[in-house]
Amino acid sequence: MQTIINIIVFLLILGSIIIIHELGHFLAAKFFGVYCGQFSIGFGPKLWSKKGKETEYEIRALPFGGFVAMAGEEDQADNEDMQDFPVERTLKGIKTYQKVIIFLAGVFMNFVLAFVVTLGVNVFAGQLPVNVAQIGQIEANSPAAQYGLEKDDVIQQIQIVETGESILVSNFEDVHLTQDTLKTKANTLNMKITVLRDNQKKVIDMKVPYNVEASRYSLGIQQATRDMNIAEAFQYTFISLKSMSVAIFAALGQLVTKFSETVTQLSGPAGIYQITAQVTETGQIAYVLNLLALLSVNIGIFNLMPIPGLDGCQVLFAIVEKMIGRELPEKLKLTLQMIGLGLVLLLMVFVTYQDILRIFG
Repeated sequence: MQTIINIIVFLLILGSIIIIHELGHFLAAKFFGVYCGQFSIGFGPKLWSKKGKETEYEIRALPFGGFVAMAGEEDQADNEDMQDFPVERTLKGIKTYQKVIIFLAGVFMNFVLAFVVTLGVNVFAGQLPVNVAQIGQIEANSPAAQYGLEKDDVIQQIQIVETGESILVSNFEDVHLTQDTLKTKANTLNMKITVLRDNQKKVIDMKVPYNVEASRYSLGIQQATRDMNIAEAFQYTFISLKSMSVAIFAALGQLVTKFSETVTQLSGPAGIYQITAQVTETGQIAYVLNLLALLSVNIGIFNLMPIPGLDGCQVLFAIVEKMIGRELPEKLKLTLQMIGLGLVLLLMVFVTYQDILRIFG
């Protein structure tokens, strides 16, 4: 049953990203009057189709992409259904800036989707640490649980019995005591922890062991958090999208400069499914939505690359044609697009093979 749920979530995430991306191209093309013959989610054989006023809406068998067939595209030159339209209703009959907007609209919508989803998560589930050393959770079988610290206690002071040192605690970072800061190599320290509980101070004697993995004396507590307000939700949404974008651009840069080292770290559909399954099995909707946002930004930025067949190259073609004052030969553009799509397909096959080795190896 869990496997079925994982597959459904995977297809919903992938489908949402593809639909919103192609919808961007479609709406922009319609806005500028370009005829759109097909709006397809997926590639390969048709599973479902419905004819609208002008456009045929389709779902195809392979859900790893989609397309909007627009009059004037090079790959529509032999399509009889896309002929006999006034030039102003084709890509050839609109201005360069309009073409650029149409080609970039899919990427724009990917960022819109990521923004809306991330903002929604932050508004309804976003958490920030409180400004004091307040306990939010106590780990099982920890010194805090053993000696009687409680959730919502506010730690105000820590006294080290062995050294006589007294530490005033103003924030949660002050609770992270290391051997270096305390100038000791002891494996266990006796501490007197002063907490504020129900507006009354209480001193608790504790033996606290040194946690080698955490590199500090660990009480076994986690910091309390609070809900984000609306302003903070917007602020952290922009911060999150910026961080995603910087990380993705950096990864793409390494793919160019250190291809042989980086390509083996990429994930294809199989790897993305595995990540989706792991996130889904946590049962946390916020985690699933955050993954949706990350993948949407990822696909959007990938489409900006100047690889024939991707949106970035379409923009490049439009700008070059404007600069030289004439259209590039259709056969040249179509050949380059076929080569680019072939390279992308080969890359997908390779990373899928790597995914399978990681999963079953």
